[in-house]
Order: sequence, then C-alpha cells, then structure tokens
Amino acid sequence: MTIGDTENERQEPRIAVVIMSYGPRASLANAVRSVQNQDAIAEIVVVHSGEGDAATLLRDAQIEVRVIHSDKRLLPGATRNAGIAATRAPIISFLADDCIAELGALRERLKAHDDGARAVSSALLCHQPRNPCALAAHLSLYARRMPRAAPALSLRYGASYARDLFDEIGLFREDMESGEDTEFHQRLSEADQPIWRPEVQTTHLGVDTFGDLLTSQFARGRRMARAWAAIGAYDKLAVARNAIARTSLVVRESLTVVPPEHRISARLAIPLIALGNIAYACGAWTWKETP
Repeated sequence: MTIGDTENERQEPRIAVVIMSYGPRASLANAVRSVQNQDAIAEIVVVHSGEGDAATLLRDAQIEVRVIHSDKRLLPGATRNAGIAATRAPIISFLADDCIAELGALRERLKAHDDGARAVSSALLCHQPRNPCALAAHLSLYARRMPRAAPALSLRYGASYARDLFDEIGLFREDMESGEDTEFHQRLSEADQPIWRPEVQTTHLGVDTFGDLLTSQFARGRRMARAWAAIGAYDKLAVARNAIARTSLVVRESLTVVPPEHRISARLAIPLIALGNIAYACGAWTWKETP
C-alpha cells in the first residue's frame, strides 16, 4: 500500500503510476517501492506481460499492489494503454521496471501540473555514475535527459500526462517496440508538449560492463531503426548516421551534464561512448524489415 499519513490515505490519489513490467526483472520490487515511498500518494498498477509471475514476486517481497498480467507480450504502447484503462487518477505517469523514482518525483510532477502543464517530462540519473561503462551507456542515450542538461536542448521524455489528453488525441500506438511516446508527442499541440522539469528525477538501472554496453547499444540501434521506420520518419541509414554524428555532441555535453564529482568517470567514458555509438549504428544498419 502507498505510504502516507492517515489524512493522505483517505484522499483520492491525483496521480497514477503505471509500472511497466516485462520478464519480470528482479528490479521490479524496488521500482514499486520507490513509488510507494514517495511523499505524495499515488494510484499504482503494475502491467506485466510475458513470462514470469510478477504478482507472486511482489507478494514474496511483501508488496501489495494491483497487477495486470498478460501471457502474451505487450509492446510498450499496449502496456501503457492497459495502465491508462486500469487507473482513474486525473494525471498518469509511467515507470519502467528497471527504473527507480527518486524521492520527491511525484511531488514535483504534481506541482508542474498544478502550474498548468498538461505533460511533464523528467530527468534521468545513471545508477553507477562512477563506473565508466555504466556512465558511457547512460550518456550515449540520455545526456540530454540528465538534470544539468540545458533546458533548450533537453529531451522531453519520461513524461506524465493529463488524462484528458488521451480523450482528445487517442492512446499510444501498440505496434511499436520503442518510440511510442515520440509518436504520441508528435500528435500533441505545441502548447501541450511536455515541459522540462529536472526536479522530477528517475534513476535508470542500466548496464555495468563493457560487453553489456556493446550488446545493449546494438539492440537499441535495431529497435530504433524499426521504430522510426514504423512512423515513416527515418530509414535505417539515417538512424545509423545519426548515431555516429551525435558522438561528438555527446562527448562535448558530457562534462557539462555530469556533476563535478563524476567528471573523472566521464572522461574515462569518452572512448566507450564512441564504441557504444558504433555498436548502435551497426544495429540500426543491419536491421531488416520483414514483410
């Protein structure tokens, strides 16, 4: 149950958190706890698909929370949509099962929505910022989502949404392995685009080793080539070229977005960023569309 004082527990939650689970990962229990331990109450639902028994995993961890299970794998858009349908709160946010919501994340989201934003993005922290491999993987993908990123350059993902947006423009596409939120944002008006709120922070439990860095980046490149092709935006060559081209930009930004205490690790991560982006480009280039 959500932790809170007696008065808060009687209140209807203003925000729902849909925890997106596949597998499930061992980190699922910590993801749920990170939401339960917030200083704002939330309506929580876990949407799990594929193998594994998420409900039993959570019960064994002494966590009581609603779980929606699908034996068939749900892609991210379908997982999100199942969570939207299963919740009632007027604001909806999403958390992957390999992420941890930092304390205060829900409070800051609610503040931003109260100020008039209909969609609020979040910042993403590296789980091992002193590990050059972990930091390289994180910077390669999320340099513009770190709290110190320049607002004008920040990428507005990890968003929460006013529920009525889904009534107005529809739900997430369910046929995309990734990029479903990008496609959804393309349908939003300029006024409703997610705002940058770096105080809303999530930690991503990413890779730890050099081998995992290369494997993960290769797989992400393939998924991104498939996702961009699905919405008719870029072909796989463009995705591969972009991965190589952004390397210098990521390297330049790294020492800006990384706090001073982690800059030695950031310097050590620079050659790993380049190698990871090459793996990403190779993944994109070798992807083949199936009929």
